Amino acid sequence: MLFERSQLIGEYTVLFPIKSGTYAETYRVKDKAGKVYFLKIYNYAKLHRTQFDENGNVLELIIAQKLKHANLASYHESGEQLIDGQKYAYIVFDFISGETVAERVGREQGCSVEEAKQIVLGVLDGLQYLHTLPVPVIHNEWTIQNVMLDLSGRKPCYKIIDFGYARFLTQGQKSYMKDGLNPFYVAPESFNGIFTVQSDLFSVGAMLYHLLYGLPPYFVDFSRYPGRTEYELLSEEREKPLKILAMD
Repeated sequence: MLFERSQLIGEYTVLFPIKSGTYAETYRVKDKAGKVYFLKIYNYAKLHRTQFDENGNVLELIIAQKLKHANLASYHESGEQLIDGQKYAYIVFDFISGETVAERVGREQGCSVEEAKQIVLGVLDGLQYLHTLPVPVIHNEWTIQNVMLDLSGRKPCYKIIDFGYARFLTQGQKSYMKDGLNPFYVAPESFNGIFTVQSDLFSVGAMLYHLLYGLPPYFVDFSRYPGRTEYELLSEEREKPLKILAMD
C-alpha cells in the first residue's frame, strides 16, 4: 500500500488501508473535522486507456460526480497528487457504515429469499436511475462484492459501489474493458465488447441467483479444465438449461 496510518492524502488523514488492486488502492480516511470518508486513489500509469474520457480525465471520477441517488455511493470530492514523480488521482465518497453483501452472505452463510428481494430491489432502483440519466450510465460490474448494506439510517439501505467499469452508453465498444470482471455475471454480448442496459439487467439476474443458491448461474470450476478459456467453458455451460436448485 502507498500509505500507512496517519499519513496524508491531500487533506485527508489515513485511518487504515482497505484494499490494494491492479490500478487503485482504497482507504478509510478522515478530514480535518474528524468526519470519516472512503477514499480511492488511482495510479494514472496503471489505468487502461478505456478508463479515461476523451479529455484524459479518469472516467470513474467523471461519472461519480454526476450521480446522486439513495442507492448509490455518494461522491464528496476529488483531487490529484504527485507521489515519487508519478501522478495519482483520488476520489472521496461519503463513508458507508456497514458491510458488502458478499461479507454479509459469508458471515450469515446464506441469504433468505426476503433479504435477496430487498437487495435486488435496491439495486434495481439505482439501476433505473443510472439508465434513465440524460446520458445513461451502464455499471458493467454487478456482483455481491459491489453492493453495500448501509446501516447508518433508520432502516437498512443497499448502496451500489465501485464504478471502475462503468461507461456512458454513448461510448463505443472500444471503451469496454472486461479484464478482471467476474465471468459468471457477464452477459453473453459483453464477451464481445458490447455493453447495454440489458447486459446490466443480466448481471442483476445473476446476482439474484447467486444470493438464492450460493453460487453464480452456470457455475464452472475452471481449474478442472486446463488449456481451455473461461469464455469457451462458460459458453458451453450456458447452452444447457439453467439449474434451478431445491430450496429449504
